[in-house]
Amino acid sequence: MKSIITFFKNYISFSNFWVRNGFILLILSILSNHLTEPENFPLNKDYKFPLFPISVSIISGCVIILIARFNFEYFRNKYFTKKINMQILLRFLFSTLGYITLLYFALYYGLNGLVNGIDSYSLYHLLTGLSINLLISALGITLLFSTDIYKLHKLISVKGILKVQQGGKITIIKYPEIAFIYSENKIVYIVKTDATRIITDFTLNEVESKISEQSFFRANRQIILHSHSIEQVQSIENGKLSVLLKPTIFDQKPFQINISRYKRQSFMDWFESKL
Repeated sequence: MKSIITFFKNYISFSNFWVRNGFILLILSILSNHLTEPENFPLNKDYKFPLFPISVSIISGCVIILIARFNFEYFRNKYFTKKINMQILLRFLFSTLGYITLLYFALYYGLNGLVNGIDSYSLYHLLTGLSINLLISALGITLLFSTDIYKLHKLISVKGILKVQQGGKITIIKYPEIAFIYSENKIVYIVKTDATRIITDFTLNEVESKISEQSFFRANRQIILHSHSIEQVQSIENGKLSVLLKPTIFDQKPFQINISRYKRQSFMDWFESKL
């Protein structure tokens, strides 16, 4: 029972992209299909549950989300890591809508023709349905990825630097100079790539809010990594990862940390995107 509760806590939660958007898609599909046709309205005396239209809406919605997700990943790896402006955002949106348009034509002339026959083809219904579909898709894409785009934009807005204030002195540290940031005895240290260490007045949570999630990864409660701090990654027991960090600070043992099995996949996705 404990393992089942742990599974639901870690995977079946609204913080999960697919769980959150799958639930929203289910609700929207049920509501929209109950309102589009008179016989589907719950108070109608001839009411019947629109199972087939709802199923089609859910399947097509899932495919649309997949298309948008894959296109977002492509733009994130190729364009968003360099700069984010209105031109690139519009290019992302319209390219995604272009793929959705192709999908709509395929479903209309394929699935619709198969179920209702070629006599059901109508230019008016095709264009009306496509227009509504693209409008809803555009709104959905904006809502789905606005948070992710904002986080990526944070990398540009802070210009890749971290301001460290300590003892009345402000030190500017560029992202490429940072190897990792860790907390020890309630003191947060920044370890630079030249193996020097800087004491800060931050908490680790404050540091995490100031830096870019594109460049850094919160490995656990004590440490935040930059991708170029990783010397070696090795699988260990219980699905965990052992990560050896560089550089080694003078007169200290090399830093070696564990990544929990719950963070393993997100860590590997982040790390492999930097290779």
